[in-house]
Amino acid sequence: MFIVMFEFVPKTGKEAVFLRAWPKVTQGIYLFHGSLGSRLHKDEEGRWIAYAQWPDKATWEQAAANSMSEDYEQQRMQMHDALNLEATRILYKMDVACDYLQRRPFALDS
Repeated sequence: MFIVMFEFVPKTGKEAVFLRAWPKVTQGIYLFHGSLGSRLHKDEEGRWIAYAQWPDKATWEQAAANSMSEDYEQQRMQMHDALNLEATRILYKMDVACDYLQRRPFALDS
C-alpha cells in the first residue's frame, strides 16, 4: 500500500467551498482513479492535512491519466478554485510498513 499526505490551504473565505467539495472529489478519485480513499484532518494550528491511500505507487502515479465523470470534475474544479495552490503541497509519499487500521467499504452517495 502507498500513502500520500497533503497539506491543503484554502483561500481566505473559501474554506466552506473546499469542505463541501472534498468528499465528492475523494469519492471520484476512489471510483475513477483507483484510490482506496482518504481522510481529511484539521490540526491544532488549523492546517488541513489529508491522508490518501493507494494500492501501490504505480496506481497513484497513473491516476492523473484517468478522467472522472463531469459531475466529479466540476467538484474537483470547485475544490481547486477554493485552494491557495502555491501553499498547498504534498508532505509525504510513503510505503506502508505496518498496517493496523480497520477497513470498511466506501459509502457511495447515490
